[in-house]
Amino acid sequence: MAIEHKIVVGIDDIKAVTFQCSSCGARTPVPINSLKEVPQQCDSCQAIWWRSNDFATHVTTSGPAATAFIQATRVFAALIRDKKDSFRILLEFEEPKPAK
Repeated sequence: MAIEHKIVVGIDDIKAVTFQCSSCGARTPVPINSLKEVPQQCDSCQAIWWRSNDFATHVTTSGPAATAFIQATRVFAALIRDKKDSFRILLEFEEPKPAK
């Protein structure tokens, strides 16, 4: 018998987004309430993460935000798989309360 453990969270459960540099490993956490955009470079080593004219890796959609989220997630997963990511996005949320 296999035991499987999953944690399912919603977008509204996210407390912060952490950007982790692929070059130096430094992490920059941003509370969700303060999140406005992806930083253009690492605060620690100054590695460039993206440029405003770098449209090949950007996702654009005139559809709903959920569609943009799914498209961006697929593009980001492909960049990570192909080792072309300059940073990673980590999502922070509260640890689930134990069942009573």
